[in-house]
Amino acid sequence: MNFLARAGLAAGLVLSLSGCLSMSNDAPVVAAATPGVVAPAAPAAAPPPPPSYAGLIDGSLGASLNANDRTAANKAEVAALASGERRTWRGDDGSYGYVAPAAGGGDCRDFVHTVYINGRPKVGKGSACRQGDSWKLNG
Repeated sequence: MNFLARAGLAAGLVLSLSGCLSMSNDAPVVAAATPGVVAPAAPAAAPPPPPSYAGLIDGSLGASLNANDRTAANKAEVAALASGERRTWRGDDGSYGYVAPAAGGGDCRDFVHTVYINGRPKVGKGSACRQGDSWKLNG
């Protein structure tokens, strides 16, 4: 009889504890803190990218270019402004051009952007100034 009493007590204990182990999908899961263990810090948020450059090509100079060609032309403008050296670009559809910055340095530069579409040149003149890590077209 002693054996049956123990078996009944064990069965009752298991049944009463089974209610503690069940969880619904709505129940939050909480991790227990371990003494002496520091949780890893959340990763730092990446800094926002610099604003995209809107250059001469985004106006009437590049009105007949597709988006990829305008992107290539803008990258050439930024590279020429940053380096102070002439930069060329070539588009997907046969258009091409070059950006020639004026001599000098500092935070602002004058430049000429020449675009060839169907072999015909279009010329734009501009000035841009450095703002932090990027450039901004004046005017």
